[in-house]
Amino acid sequence: MKTQAIVLGIGIVSLVFGAMQANSHPDKKAGDKGDAAIQQINKRFADAKPEDYAGDQSCVECHSAKSHNFDQSAHFAFMTDAKLPLSQKGCEGCHGPGKAHAENPDTEVISFGKLSPKDSAAACLRCHGQTMDNSHWKHTQHAKADLSCVTCHQLHPDTDLDLPGKGIKRGNAIDPRTQIRVAKQPARQMLLKADEVTLCGQCHQAQVAEFRLNFHHPVPEGQLVCSDCHATHPSKGAVARQTPFKSKCVVCHADKAGPFVYEHDPVAGFGGSGCDECHAPHGSQNPAMLLSRTRGLCAQCHSDKLATHHPGQTCWSAGCHVAPHGSNTNSHLLGN
Repeated sequence: MKTQAIVLGIGIVSLVFGAMQANSHPDKKAGDKGDAAIQQINKRFADAKPEDYAGDQSCVECHSAKSHNFDQSAHFAFMTDAKLPLSQKGCEGCHGPGKAHAENPDTEVISFGKLSPKDSAAACLRCHGQTMDNSHWKHTQHAKADLSCVTCHQLHPDTDLDLPGKGIKRGNAIDPRTQIRVAKQPARQMLLKADEVTLCGQCHQAQVAEFRLNFHHPVPEGQLVCSDCHATHPSKGAVARQTPFKSKCVVCHADKAGPFVYEHDPVAGFGGSGCDECHAPHGSQNPAMLLSRTRGLCAQCHSDKLATHHPGQTCWSAGCHVAPHGSNTNSHLLGN
């Protein structure tokens, strides 16, 4: 009986382990089904022979306006490198081998306007693997919102502005849709469809509204842009911008970073989410962008103190807890 029990136990463990293995390696065919378009794109490049490429000059004959604007883009300098393979050079580096299309315009090339956002992004990541790989992109909030690279970026400057950013002037101009002043920045260099602040504001309207509050980060004034705090492309190259909230804030607010002998837990990173435990990151009606201007702010965490302690309007006024970020002299943060 004991032997049978052992054999039975081993059998059950093997069955469970086998099931776990099966779940950890899902059917590739099922996963590949949703990536059919990008697989077809990759196959088109992989199967292409040198004679299948027509060269940029054949594209110019019909697409002179697109070609001229492409010459002004940041892509141009990289995609005209003679050392590049044909699959990454010029117009055909993005749109695929074009000889058949040049001979018969009804033969389609890769059109980013016709691709799904997922496949469009995957097509860009053929060359932009250093920014992030396709599997990484799929887990970003932008990808989950069904956006793609060409939602924000334009391959042909000033010609593809039918998506967010249409008609927006670059420079220190007021955009009527966001009512905030857009800062000068190299939008053309980054192939953005508009200045960064205005472009982000097309989707992030709630944050745009917060920048209109009395106390806000100086984004409307042009002293900051969204990517100073947020990693648009959260890749290995942007590790510093994926750090906890406090670490992002102290890039500018170094005097609040410490280390202090007596630290406030949220500031030190021991509890809570960091600086936004007390501060609104985009804007607030309260001074110092605080979530509340009264002792209720402290009561979020220190609710037990209100039962036995009766401070004034705020816990940090009247010379009390005047060192809310940390103190080198007092464990109750009464001062430095």
